[in-house]
Amino acid sequence: MKKRIVFVDDERHVLDALRRMLRPMRDHWEMTFLQTGEQALDVLEKQPQDVIVADMRMPGMDGVTLLNAVRERFPGVIRIVLSGHSDTNMALQSVRHAHQYLLKPCGAEELKATVDRTVNLKDVFLNEAVKTVVAKIDTLPSLPRTYLELMAELRREEPSLRVVGDLVNQDVGMSANILKLVNSAFFGLRTHVSSPIHAVTLLGTEIIKALIISLHLFSRFDMERFPGFSLELLWKHSLTTGLFAKTIALAEGRPGSEVDDCYISGLLHDVGKLLLATNFEAKYQEVLRRSRAEGRTVHDMEKEIFQATHAEIGAYLLGLWGLPENVVAAIFFHHAPPHDPPPGFSTLMAVHAANSLEHDLVVFNAEYAPHPMDMEYLARIGLADRVEAWKTTCAEKLTEEYRLERKDPLR
Repeated sequence: MKKRIVFVDDERHVLDALRRMLRPMRDHWEMTFLQTGEQALDVLEKQPQDVIVADMRMPGMDGVTLLNAVRERFPGVIRIVLSGHSDTNMALQSVRHAHQYLLKPCGAEELKATVDRTVNLKDVFLNEAVKTVVAKIDTLPSLPRTYLELMAELRREEPSLRVVGDLVNQDVGMSANILKLVNSAFFGLRTHVSSPIHAVTLLGTEIIKALIISLHLFSRFDMERFPGFSLELLWKHSLTTGLFAKTIALAEGRPGSEVDDCYISGLLHDVGKLLLATNFEAKYQEVLRRSRAEGRTVHDMEKEIFQATHAEIGAYLLGLWGLPENVVAAIFFHHAPPHDPPPGFSTLMAVHAANSLEHDLVVFNAEYAPHPMDMEYLARIGLADRVEAWKTTCAEKLTEEYRLERKDPLR
């Protein structure tokens, strides 16, 4: 069945260009091109649509107002912002109204990939409990400017690693943290990394992008407002989970791009905790208090108190920011894998196993609730017999640097 997609832009030449560019998609998409938000709402009222793609700056009903109306009246429609470069900040400040955003000019392949990705992530974006929690967050954090500028450079036909390194270097705090991290045992590099350009060359742009996102989110967290939250220990847990996911991928002989995705997913798998703790301080303190008192996992207690978990909230944010579908799915399901998974290796499997192994191998309080692997899930995908080998290999990665004194890593 064809996907129904509505495009809204007040500039006719933009619509004409989209119509020409997307003509090859006519066998896959049923497309409607409109110039006003009112027209779009009328179309949605008359016939169900799968996706709406709207410009931000339009006379009368602007993009934010339109997408907010769609969110309230037609919640099952995927909402995508199509923004000019000058509108980027406005788009990012309005992300609660959209599931994804694109920058003009946008090519056909990028637009197609974005639509396909958002439709495939409907379980994330249209989860009612997640939408309820996100709707109560005043402002979702925006992507760091360094990331946006880096993405703009990488979209060039011949991106320059030197330019990418210079962009990272412009943010002194980000640059210092990346260099400190890259030179730590978590990456196991045999050479000292002295510049962002060197770091980009050794690690690749995908891992650098993930580090920028992660460091940005962690740096936003106000520890003084939340004394019960151990940011350093959560950071160490995230780094080690990324290391273990990468280690598992390498043990299974996966290609480099998949190894990177596993590391990125492990690094970012708990960012939803930062969102929940920052925006719902009192309720999250209750999550932590009851988790400790009742010997239950934070994940289970979040589900009881919020009806949504950090895994789902984190996946929503990172899906909104356009991270790869397999990375978002790995974060969404890392505690509770799906019941009907495809057989064999996946990024999701590596992160689920890595998170469990980190809790098993780095024990800081024996009284805390365990995080066992879902062995039935691993049996269904045909990898249950690999667990002991993964555990042995990951244990070998635990140097003294990782065996830190831990009081409460909020896990």
